[in-house]
Amino acid sequence: MTIDLIIFYKGGIVLSRRDISPCKGMWHLPGATVLLGETLFEAAKRIAKEEVNITVNPLGIIGIKEYSRKTAFGQVVAIVFIARGIRGQLHGNEYARKVDIFTKLPRKMIKEQRDMLISLGIVDSNGRVKISSDEELEQFMRNLITFEDRLWKVSS
Repeated sequence: MTIDLIIFYKGGIVLSRRDISPCKGMWHLPGATVLLGETLFEAAKRIAKEEVNITVNPLGIIGIKEYSRKTAFGQVVAIVFIARGIRGQLHGNEYARKVDIFTKLPRKMIKEQRDMLISLGIVDSNGRVKISSDEELEQFMRNLITFEDRLWKVSS
């Protein structure tokens, strides 16, 4: 099981550029595998720190993404979290050294993730990020699945 993170930080979305296959050279949402014994909440926080060096507050699950064989090895299913970046100086790791904040999605982004962000209403059809403030993020989050410890619920 993997987690993908939509991290809102400093007025944009954090993306990293892959230095490994699949999709080498493409921008993508930070993500990684959930480790044995780790809760999803713990995994989201660890992945943000390891992948882009940001401390985050995972706000909730926005969905589950099943990737095609074009963009993943094997059958990859990711739980997609929305998170608010709290602090940190952006930097990548050996798998994706370049990391940046985007207010408009880059042209060379994994298409499945771009399409997902558009369909969720996070970016417009031109790739411009529609959520740039904490207030807009709070408004967006009101209709998503949230969690408390190991209890998942739909906000009313």
